[in-house]
Amino acid sequence: MAAQKGKLVLLKADTAGGSPQTYTTIAGLRTNTWTVNGEEVDVTTKDDDGWQQRLSGAGVRSITISATGIFQDSAVEETVRQWAFDQTINWYQITFENGDRLECQFQISNYERSGDHNNAETYSLTLNSHGTPQYLAA
Repeated sequence: MAAQKGKLVLLKADTAGGSPQTYTTIAGLRTNTWTVNGEEVDVTTKDDDGWQQRLSGAGVRSITISATGIFQDSAVEETVRQWAFDQTINWYQITFENGDRLECQFQISNYERSGDHNNAETYSLTLNSHGTPQYLAA
């Protein structure tokens, strides 16, 4: 299997709000990471000889997306920033070079902009999933 280009891992937002969703790439991003989180449910008893036991599939699961980029004041950045202020839940999509995609509703839990005196203005955001994600293989 061939290596995949990281620059083609794109974070997109449904800025139209219709059905079906219409996704627009969030401008200026340099890095984005998605993480599947899963709580573990401990069911260890005295009968387990001191070895921890888990209950399969019983914990709460979520996905976290973090992204950072160069601020470009694009329309989609303005929309996403407003969603952060409003704490709304919206549809997002991550696409991959091989055609796979992840789609789910997310809420922005952190939005940050910063600027150094000798560098470009940057921004970052963290999104937490709402509901069941769909991973769609190409």
